[in-house]
Amino acid sequence: MNITSIKTNTIETVKEEAKSHGIEQKTLTLVLLAAGKSSRFNGIKLAQPITDLNANNVLVEQPLLLHSLDKLNYLADYLTSQNIANNIVVILGNHHDTLSKLLPSSTAYMINEKSDFGLSTSVKVGVEAALSANANGLLLALGDHIGVTYQHYIKLADLWLTQQNSVCASYQAQLGVPAIFDSEQFEALTYLKGDQGAKPVLQQLAQNHRLTCLDLPNAINDIDTLDDFLKWQQQLEN
Repeated sequence: MNITSIKTNTIETVKEEAKSHGIEQKTLTLVLLAAGKSSRFNGIKLAQPITDLNANNVLVEQPLLLHSLDKLNYLADYLTSQNIANNIVVILGNHHDTLSKLLPSSTAYMINEKSDFGLSTSVKVGVEAALSANANGLLLALGDHIGVTYQHYIKLADLWLTQQNSVCASYQAQLGVPAIFDSEQFEALTYLKGDQGAKPVLQQLAQNHRLTCLDLPNAINDIDTLDDFLKWQQQLEN
């Protein structure tokens, strides 16, 4: 794994440098991938109420989908405070009839009609969302990625703002999402096939020394089965 060293540039320094050199201001589309079948969960996973800490460290019960969306809303507020233009899009597929009704009316969503053909099809819809917004960055996040916290997203965005390349999470010596891709990688993301996630693109970027990684050991935790969900809730209770 090739990981570039993390520079110490501050966000403000980068923004001032960009402005002085006439560089286009960064804009970011935040995509929450929520089109899965929940085939291993025995129910609609993202509609499952979950009790977890919110951004204010208060336990809140809400559907898993909204808990994940809340983290991106928190990141969006942070980006806005940094004068970084942004928008959030939720990608729905299987179960969109149920899940779309859970979303606040102000939340933009797109339906992946090809979600049965695998995760890659949702990534492509996410790229379409970023292109429609004329964004020069795309964050991909998973709706069931319970191990990624509010602050993890902030740290990842800070890296993207201060580094001049794509960034991603790293856990158990693997590259993965959440990840932020510069617009130069949008086309490569559309070449993914079947149930591939973005890992092949991340691996290629790492080989070319064009990727910065954020070590997030807890990001190994996601919700695939009801047993995963019950164990996560039990950890919080303890």
